[in-house]
Amino acid sequence: MAKQATIRDVAKLAGVSLATASRALNNPDYPVDARLRQKVREAADKLEYVPNVMAQALRRDTCRDIGLVIPNVSNPFYLQTMLGINDVLAQKSYQMILCNTMRDPAQERSYLRQLFERQTKGVIISTVDESGDVVREYARRGMKFVLLDQLPDGVESPGIHFDSRAGARMAVEYLISQGHRRIAFATMPMTRWTRLEMHKGYRDAHLMNGLPYDTSLVFEGETDIAGLSEDPELQAGRDIAARFLREGCRATAIVCNNDMVAIGVIRTLLKNGTRVPEDVSVMGFDDIPLASAFLPALTTIHCPAAETGRLAALMMLDMLANDGGSSMAVSMNLTPSLVVRDSVRELRP
Repeated sequence: MAKQATIRDVAKLAGVSLATASRALNNPDYPVDARLRQKVREAADKLEYVPNVMAQALRRDTCRDIGLVIPNVSNPFYLQTMLGINDVLAQKSYQMILCNTMRDPAQERSYLRQLFERQTKGVIISTVDESGDVVREYARRGMKFVLLDQLPDGVESPGIHFDSRAGARMAVEYLISQGHRRIAFATMPMTRWTRLEMHKGYRDAHLMNGLPYDTSLVFEGETDIAGLSEDPELQAGRDIAARFLREGCRATAIVCNNDMVAIGVIRTLLKNGTRVPEDVSVMGFDDIPLASAFLPALTTIHCPAAETGRLAALMMLDMLANDGGSSMAVSMNLTPSLVVRDSVRELRP
């Protein structure tokens, strides 16, 4: 394998000093004679010289990397969020570094360490570390954070969140309006802030509408982590539906903590001869693109994932532009909305 050319090689071939070669290639505003600049560029082309952008950024303290740390890139909700973030960063010539933690706190810590070592100035993160210890530590060391849909304890950083509690309450109240009185809640493990908030909203809606809150109707998945070939949310939905059937649960409707769980629930119910929505109604949460294409089309709570990503990116760029002091350094709480499709049946007296 041929040795990669260096800036010294370019300077030698062009017959100029190292400083002149560097200025000619890397600083278009520096007053270098046009003929010399052209000579240096021709030498660089001949040697197939590729500048070390990372080293240049570190020398100038102008790293334009933004980290995105998310728990599961296979979830379409996070994919849409990522596209929104990348859309804004690309327009401002920033690079997005994607870190998929697979819901593993140890992997999250490793990614944050690597980003810090690269001198990445800002990170947009949906943390799976509920303690918030690692985020607080790197924030103390100067790294800027925008929190995405989670509120870890004691972390004082701006963020973009959904009113998950209001969304879950909205879902249950819609089912009540359709005549349902026994409504189950299917969720991934309640170890994350958003899931706890949804559970509160589910409970609130029952109590506010004069219905008993029954813990036997709360079905919680066992784990957040699955193999590379298996989506943990789909698997959680399948496992919960199997338990729902095995226990002979008499609920007429199920609210799920996200659309992927809902799809896993519906697939298992249908596979076992339980019709949706004729026998059991199912609601999701997120409104991922697949929700409208799935059969039956999923009634769900809409959360604007792409817009969330764009707002998070704008918030981060504003923080960096103001060296941490920002007119946007506040948390935004976005309001979900109901999307009615085909997976809920009205029960008539």
